[in-house]
Amino acid sequence: MADSIKINGLELNLNDIEKDCWLRILNGSLKSKDPLHNPVVANTSEGIVNMRTVVLRSVNTKEKTLVFHTDIRSGKWNELQKNSNISWLLYDAPARFQIRVGGTASLHHVDDMADKAWLKSNENSRKIYLGENAPSRKSDLPISGLPIIFDSKNPTMEESEAGRKNFGIVVTKANWVEWLWLNSAGHRRAAFYYKDDLSFEASWLLP
Repeated sequence: MADSIKINGLELNLNDIEKDCWLRILNGSLKSKDPLHNPVVANTSEGIVNMRTVVLRSVNTKEKTLVFHTDIRSGKWNELQKNSNISWLLYDAPARFQIRVGGTASLHHVDDMADKAWLKSNENSRKIYLGENAPSRKSDLPISGLPIIFDSKNPTMEESEAGRKNFGIVVTKANWVEWLWLNSAGHRRAAFYYKDDLSFEASWLLP
């Protein structure tokens, strides 16, 4: 029995699939129209699982890290401070590939990493951090929470600096990746578990 599979005319072994997973994840961070650009992240808080859709901001394929931005006043930031375990779900519908990533989150607020990410953000991205109150606070009206002046326009770069104090980034260090190919002729699934030196153990799984 072959230890590789053929997808779209290409013969792929486990090493090929692991490499392809990270290439797809990287492309998801670079292209806003990519199927993997808006994945779902999940974490737990007091035994409750919480899931959110985020923007995949950056990926380091060598270090096996994924990054999203968030308001440090948000629920997920507070939850990850207590329990750093986090999972990602990325789905490429056209290719019928599901990629799951599990790892440990590190939070960055007042440091060089967060400063560099903030400097790369444009006015539209910075705008959401200008709210005077924390996300999830109850409201009598369906409002954005932003200063009224910015409901209909973006702030200038200078005006947006007021949001820096609320801006943070979450970096996930991957511990494992699971790949699933949905195929009418029979699904295929594989798993990759990373060691401290970033080498990995790979295995096929029953779908």
